Amino acid sequence: MTIEELKPYLDSLAGVANFFTIAASGLAIYLYFSNRTKLSAALQLLLNYSFQTTLSELKEKLERLNEYNANEPTELPEIRNILHEIAGQIRGNERLGVMAPTLATKIENLAQGKKLSEPSKRAIVSEVREQLRNIQVSNVE
Repeated sequence: MTIEELKPYLDSLAGVANFFTIAASGLAIYLYFSNRTKLSAALQLLLNYSFQTTLSELKEKLERLNEYNANEPTELPEIRNILHEIAGQIRGNERLGVMAPTLATKIENLAQGKKLSEPSKRAIVSEVREQLRNIQVSNVE
């Protein structure tokens, strides 16, 4: 058999495939409109999970920061790096930037300051931890 002899069968097969494509698209559109509240809830759940993951990562970084002592000159570069990581993550997350607009700037000012001390480090850790707790509670509501 040559291609010319198969052409009517291939055209019929293409027509059937097109029909099923249109039917599947119609079914997808119907399912979307009939279940849009469920889809919206699932998407919101996914976004909230992502936000909670970000908050957990920030808490882990705060715990890492507590492991270092600002009074030890050899540990100061690592403390500054972690502070910059935290500030960058806050700035990079739009929701955190809105909920705590001045926090990233405070953290960067401390990290760039010449007088980074243990009391100032502990104060910023406590402040960040408390703001994260408040954000988490408001997010659950």
